Amino acid sequence: MHRQKTSSPAIFLLFLICTSCTSYEISPQIDNNTPVATGQEISNFTYSITSPWENTRFGKSAYEATTLILPRAKDISNTATTMPDQTLEIIILERSSGGACTQEYLTGLSLGLIPSTCKRHEIYKFSFVLANSGSICSHETYSVNSKTFSHILALPSRVFNSGDTPLTLYKSALKSFIKNGKCESL
Repeated sequence: MHRQKTSSPAIFLLFLICTSCTSYEISPQIDNNTPVATGQEISNFTYSITSPWENTRFGKSAYEATTLILPRAKDISNTATTMPDQTLEIIILERSSGGACTQEYLTGLSLGLIPSTCKRHEIYKFSFVLANSGSICSHETYSVNSKTFSHILALPSRVFNSGDTPLTLYKSALKSFIKNGKCESL
């Protein structure tokens, strides 16, 4: 019998074929069919993000998305004045995923032959508060959960991937809140 030696590149290649898919879901559910134009006109907003990492890519992208969704609104986050009329307060909480789930270790040890799933709850929270002259008119908090499916690459990963990312869910949540959040003039 002839025994073949396994080389390091072959083992590395085997680890590369293991992959995972992550899908995200938001609660409460968002209706994306109504355009933003029917909603509340926002003239000012404040933006804050709490994250275990400094200057996150998500935080920067979410801020850019906010300025595109609210093009006429002024960011008053760094001003020491009182809240003017029609102010939207945006608070984002980004949490660490906490590393690999126990099931994912099993997938890694089996070189991807044993698939696994892992759910992480509230990895993002988006809170929107609409105020008029300092009094709260409307408030909504959205939570984003993730579900990871780890497997060998031979499985079609796009079948399990919903296409929603935390950033697209943030944009949808902000648009939905602007559409539904009402603040009567005092």
